[in-house]
Amino acid sequence: MNMLNSQIPSPSKILAGDQLLVRINGTLPDISTIGSEEKSERAAEVKQKGISTNTSCSLFAADKTDKIFHVLVDVGQGIVKSVEKGISELGFSSSTLSLSPAIPDAVLITHSHDDHIRELPLLINNNESSKLKIFCTAECSEQLTKRFPQLSESNNNNNRISFNTIQPDKTFEIGPFFITPVLADHGDNSPSGSVIYMVKLANHKVIIGWDFLSLPNVNENLLWNPDLVILGTQSYNPHPETGMISVSEAFELVRRWNAKECYIVHYRGLLDFEEATNQWFRGPVKAMTTDELQKVIDSHLGIMGSEGKFRITVAREGMVWDSSGLQNKQQQSLQESSSSVSSSDQSASSSAPFLEIESLEKYIMRIEKEAGKLKLMIEDRINRFNLEFDKPRKRPNTTDDNIILEAQGIKGMLVKGPDLRIEIVRKAENEYAIKVRAYKGKKKNVFNEDIVVNNTDAQRLKTYIKENFAEAK
Repeated sequence: MNMLNSQIPSPSKILAGDQLLVRINGTLPDISTIGSEEKSERAAEVKQKGISTNTSCSLFAADKTDKIFHVLVDVGQGIVKSVEKGISELGFSSSTLSLSPAIPDAVLITHSHDDHIRELPLLINNNESSKLKIFCTAECSEQLTKRFPQLSESNNNNNRISFNTIQPDKTFEIGPFFITPVLADHGDNSPSGSVIYMVKLANHKVIIGWDFLSLPNVNENLLWNPDLVILGTQSYNPHPETGMISVSEAFELVRRWNAKECYIVHYRGLLDFEEATNQWFRGPVKAMTTDELQKVIDSHLGIMGSEGKFRITVAREGMVWDSSGLQNKQQQSLQESSSSVSSSDQSASSSAPFLEIESLEKYIMRIEKEAGKLKLMIEDRINRFNLEFDKPRKRPNTTDDNIILEAQGIKGMLVKGPDLRIEIVRKAENEYAIKVRAYKGKKKNVFNEDIVVNNTDAQRLKTYIKENFAEAK
């Protein structure tokens, strides 16, 4: 959810309960690499609007003392002033913040390139009351003190900064946040120890993923179903020589991770001019302005049928994402779905025509009853199974704790399709497993997996089955 500064409510309303704010402090790569305004419309836009702030974001949430806890991610050029401006625009003050308005409770560093650390000494110099807590890998810490010798312990900084060493794949806790670093490959110029961050607050998940070309050995289940993902892209078309993914590759990641919303940052676009030499190329062949890039993204989502399911926004400095907007949308959707199903008093077909469920790990499942048949779509990060079955029926004596749905394979001229069995089983206090098996005979499985869901989605599926399918005779 994007909010204009004039529409931002008071901090007490924003940060009630487990609400989360993410502010975009800046969006640019190293300003010296953005090109000349004569060649690049993107560079002309940056100069005309006086933009000079490197890519960074801030996360705000209430801690156990009901103070506002602030985590800053990267601190390149222009970030200190941008953060100060953001604190003021959000209406935060010394009485609501955990520390002083100018100082975050923690700083996460993704890697040691200058456009992500340049103003770290300035931030430290502004800190007079407490140690500045810096979180980064051991390799990055060594690179920081080499780049800024004044930060080393030998220069009497013991009382001003605190380096906290993190390790990829090892989750750590800061205030109300649980943070997992993920090892990142930033191409040939990648500093060792580069990471991106996955941040969790209660049921919210945010991926801060700029400056990476690949994520070596990542367990992508960690990245599944984020509320917001921030992706850094140097170009629209794939150019691995930038050391970063492209906008077109971001489309695939958003789909593969099932991200509800995505912000694009770090865009430069200069290498897209290279595609102009190919007369058959039909994609963007220049460095686009923010509005031009947004139009191309919206067009792509519309063509792919993903408009509405995924939202991708070219980020601007000062934009604020608010998890309360997401919560309200999810609650409204849940209420509409429940109302649609529970109001079905006449026939099975009068309830919701289909049900789509997002698992807690890697699957999306869609079930639909149509003309006496059952359609089942199961999608993971790589594959999509589109299956159709005949004569779907509930097992006799179905209860709320023992629901089993079965269907027969559709008979063709020469072969018969797979049969289906779906069973809903409680795994833990807040988890259920939807056991889905599509099979031919006793040994050949077309699909045989547990789809792990929360209580709410398990109840939605139970209700859908009870309302839409008769018991087998």
